[in-house]
Amino acid sequence: MSLGQALRQLRKQKGLTLAELADRTDSYVGNLSRIERNVAKPSLDLLYRIAEALGYTMADIFSISEASKDHRDPKQVALNTIFIALLEQDRELLLEFARLLQERAQKNISDITVDAKPLPVAHEQPADQDNDDPRGDGIPPSATD
Repeated sequence: MSLGQALRQLRKQKGLTLAELADRTDSYVGNLSRIERNVAKPSLDLLYRIAEALGYTMADIFSISEASKDHRDPKQVALNTIFIALLEQDRELLLEFARLLQERAQKNISDITVDAKPLPVAHEQPADQDNDDPRGDGIPPSATD
């Protein structure tokens, strides 16, 4: 993914228009549009202002931009993009969830159990049920038969 494409993706993820980003960065819509279309390259100063306006570090932006050049999985790039957009506490939750998934992946599927009582089979009568209620509906047989 190019730098311009990364900037466009991050801007849209924040729900900003080019006009709003231009206002926040003291730039022009046309200038930002050319950068996002890879017709122009931003100055280091403008790139810093864009990163600040979007709430990212320049390292975050470059990591997204460079990710596809390494032929990484597009899902990994998308996950990284989402991760850097999260609040710090949500990042911690996502990391904890990823660790749980990793632990699960390392276990044999037959080792995974769930503590649950088996449901009674329809033709079996639970031990604590009276014989006065053979259907288990709380209505004595004489009332409906």
